Amino acid sequence: MKWFKNNIEVITGCLLGLIFVGSGIFIIFNSSAIVNFKEIAVNKLHMAQLLDFISIYHYAFIKILSRYIHSLPLIYAAILMIYGLGFIYISRLLKKTTQFDQLIAYFYLLSAFFLFLFTAVLMFEVYDIYTIVYFLSFLILTFYVLNRKRLNQDYRKMHHIVLLFFFSVAYILTQNRIYDRLADNTVTPLDVMALNFFFILLTVMGLSALGNYIFLHRATKADSTDELSRVHRKKRDRLVSDTINHQTNEAFEQLSRQSLKADEKVMIALKKMRLKFAEWINLKDEDIPAWMRKPKWFKFFHIELLFGTMILILTFIELNNRSVLFNVSQFNVVKMQYFYEWINLAGLLLMVIGYLFFTALIHFKKRGYFGQLLTVTFLFVKIITAFYLMLFKGINLSLFIPPVIILLVLMITPLFFYHLKKQY
Repeated sequence: MKWFKNNIEVITGCLLGLIFVGSGIFIIFNSSAIVNFKEIAVNKLHMAQLLDFISIYHYAFIKILSRYIHSLPLIYAAILMIYGLGFIYISRLLKKTTQFDQLIAYFYLLSAFFLFLFTAVLMFEVYDIYTIVYFLSFLILTFYVLNRKRLNQDYRKMHHIVLLFFFSVAYILTQNRIYDRLADNTVTPLDVMALNFFFILLTVMGLSALGNYIFLHRATKADSTDELSRVHRKKRDRLVSDTINHQTNEAFEQLSRQSLKADEKVMIALKKMRLKFAEWINLKDEDIPAWMRKPKWFKFFHIELLFGTMILILTFIELNNRSVLFNVSQFNVVKMQYFYEWINLAGLLLMVIGYLFFTALIHFKKRGYFGQLLTVTFLFVKIITAFYLMLFKGINLSLFIPPVIILLVLMITPLFFYHLKKQY
């Protein structure tokens, strides 16, 4: 584990390089199919075994690639492979010396930007104009990473909430659009799942490159005569980072005396509103009847566990109902929407488990606050979106039956707003 932590940026770079090289090789082997792509009656196909499923997914990947690199697939493959080899070379360089960390950091930043841009271009195929909202969210995330040191660290939770808000809006808008297109049969669940695979892959790659930029940008430039090892650099960075943070905090403290930052203005305005509301309510302890007061033994942690466990059970039951698909001898591609829903429910189940894990971690270890905020926000947005689809798009497009989705909304809403108010 210690070796992994000391080499995380090297490992990340190598993995990114291997993915690029692997993508180039995939395009080379399928260049003829990409150039001469022909539509087939995919809705008439059946899947009887895993190989059939892989073949259908392979067809979907070729279909997507043929729309973007139809004319010159070999050139695109060569570019991807060269770029991937560049990542591997840079990773080897990072392992040997820290001399070029600052320059390499900007390479990772540009790579993250282009990966996010390419993700937006690719997703335009399904999400249309709403893809711009996702791209703007990635730009805001990049802007935050570049400027987070200039923001007040006491308001870090508010910064995270703003980021989650933009991504939540993007998710709601794109999901609304995708279910409209599924209902109109302008896209198929197979198209959506194939594009979502690329979306997840490219997003993870972009975030990994951005993470490497954050790590490397903290380093100071080494002398050209020094060949600092990666392990020795860890101890040095802690001392240098403390010095830089101290000097930076002093500089921004002086700047703050002249003008408040945007996040500080927002927080001051919210605090004033909260105080005015409290003065208007003016509720005293003696105004609350004894039978309505919270017992001393009661903690909201109990509500979190209760509601979280109930959401877990309901999601598992619904997922198990969809699992009947895997028991049939032949699965028609037309029914791929059920498999698409199964994947959504599986992701939801993992998030519920993550929420319960972070809840227990905070209660016993006092850490994992951002993980809890991330998971509860995801659950709230996912469930509210499913509720919206049930109300306005039809019951058949919702992941849950009406009584279950209403119960889920009633449970996740207080959890979400409690965590918005909770002090981290």
